[in-house]
Amino acid sequence: MARPSKVDRLPPEILDAIRGLRQRGHTIDEIRSHLDGLGVTDVSRSGLGVYIKRLDELRAQTMQARSVAEAVVDRLGDDADDDVMNRASIELLQGLILKVSLAGAGDGAALDPKELMMLSSAIKNAASARKVDADRVLQAEKRAADKARREAADRAGAAAKARGLTPDTAAFIREQILGVT
Repeated sequence: MARPSKVDRLPPEILDAIRGLRQRGHTIDEIRSHLDGLGVTDVSRSGLGVYIKRLDELRAQTMQARSVAEAVVDRLGDDADDDVMNRASIELLQGLILKVSLAGAGDGAALDPKELMMLSSAIKNAASARKVDADRVLQAEKRAADKARREAADRAGAAAKARGLTPDTAAFIREQILGVT
């Protein structure tokens, strides 16, 4: 594992500022100038360039992982089994965590912990949303089945009455065969 660079050893708030500036499209020279304004003068332009390169590569890899996750979700579609969706999401997240942990400090592991937390939270929220949707579908299907059963019981009761069955026999049929009281 390589030794952390001077940039890697900067305080978290300075690293956050560097990442924020780069994310907003600032150049290495503009970031260097900003650091000078903050009193951070012991970081070379080339050291900052290496850090920015790693940051850009990691951001591209993160975007690729997000694209893969979106493609998996699109491919599986709304009919995908929740277990399959959850496993796919967890595997994508574990792959990203593994890649970052293997990279180590100073070797390109510039993943913002906030981004990792947001990704993890997004996966959790997506799983929760799928569960809520599945619960709604189950409730709607149950209501439809109950309604169909009541309608069938009403038709059976009317047919029993038309055939001259006693009210007790009609009630028995409704209760025992159709499950409606």
